[in-house]
Amino acid sequence: MKILGKRLLLVDDERAIRETLSAILRRYGFLVTTAAKISEALEEMAKQNFDLLICDLNIEGESDGYQVVRAMKGINHSCIIVILTGYPALDSAMEGIHLGIDEYIAKPAKPDTLVAILAEKLAARERTKDTEPQSPENSLA
Repeated sequence: MKILGKRLLLVDDERAIRETLSAILRRYGFLVTTAAKISEALEEMAKQNFDLLICDLNIEGESDGYQVVRAMKGINHSCIIVILTGYPALDSAMEGIHLGIDEYIAKPAKPDTLVAILAEKLAARERTKDTEPQSPENSLA
């Protein structure tokens, strides 16, 4: 799966996580944009289209990362969404499932594991896209 050049939005209120994780993801070839607040994430989403979203669950309040998820789903339904949380809980995981997130990961996450998950989700999304029937306006007939 090609990950080189995939656009990724990383949203986390913890500066150390933003800096460290973004540096690691860039080494793997992702084009990383970071945001520390929900408002910053929404601004970035308005400026560019993202292939992936990695979002902290609790940014400025409990489970408010799902505001970012809802906004992304409204803008780009095909974006791969991963929730990272230092406070995993069944209720918040279930909410994520209902919102259609692709993965729910507890912090600390090993970078290699996270990248492997992202690559697998990207590959699965590409396979799904390749098997979807073309609509009449998209066919070359």
